[in-house]
Amino acid sequence: MRWPGLRCAGFPRRRSVTMRARNNPFKVSVLALAAAAVVALVVENAPAGAATDREPDLGMAHPRALQIDTTSAPGRKLLRFSSIVVNVGAGPFELRGSQAPNTDGSPDMETVTQRVFDDAGGFREVSTPATMVFGGDGHNHWHVKNLQDFELVRLDNGVKVGTGAKMGFCFFDNFLYGSSEPAFYKPRTGSCAGGRSAAQTMMGISPGWGDIYRRTLPDQYIDVTGLTSGRYRLIVTADADGWFLESDDTNNVSWIDIQLGPDSVRIVARGPSA
Repeated sequence: MRWPGLRCAGFPRRRSVTMRARNNPFKVSVLALAAAAVVALVVENAPAGAATDREPDLGMAHPRALQIDTTSAPGRKLLRFSSIVVNVGAGPFELRGSQAPNTDGSPDMETVTQRVFDDAGGFREVSTPATMVFGGDGHNHWHVKNLQDFELVRLDNGVKVGTGAKMGFCFFDNFLYGSSEPAFYKPRTGSCAGGRSAAQTMMGISPGWGDIYRRTLPDQYIDVTGLTSGRYRLIVTADADGWFLESDDTNNVSWIDIQLGPDSVRIVARGPSA
């Protein structure tokens, strides 16, 4: 088939077509509208860009409110402190635990997934090796194991002399860490909810928020019984096992140097923090 006024070899009549169009304003307008329609059709049918993950970024603020406790456990000396795990990433840090209907009284949720949100308003589920356990420290709710790790190291020889007693953590937005948005993850919205027989539970930390575990809570200490006076480094780490998806794994550790006495403790230096 041949288009009127055109020949396939070299288009010798192109100039005459252009001239006719130029001399006819109506035809020019029609051509412009047709071109615009083609562009609109191409744009409308162009594939949408893939959504981008808004990953969380866990870190630790400096330990604070240190205290030597010799009364709660007679015959022992406990270094108590408050710890704060924070989220400085672009997206929420959210974990969901699930299990089959619990009929045998098992205290664990063996399936823990991380929900990773994206900039299009969606999310995807990421499997993790984590486990959630119910209670264990006098609290009637679920905890994820090993979210935070605590170590005490002698500064003169680098020997590790103590580890944290607390192993499970329920976390939600209870410590403001730079966000201008209100807290989202709260007990009233379902964080850490569900009884021992619950089939599922959820917990999370919003960007710019943290979760503080105060020194007065059960197991929030390192046993320093028998340690000599001197200088030590208290190291706190978020997600030491690398179980969770983050935008940056290099900023999960914070530390402080302390002067430990027979019945006193004070901070003498601070390292980087989230």
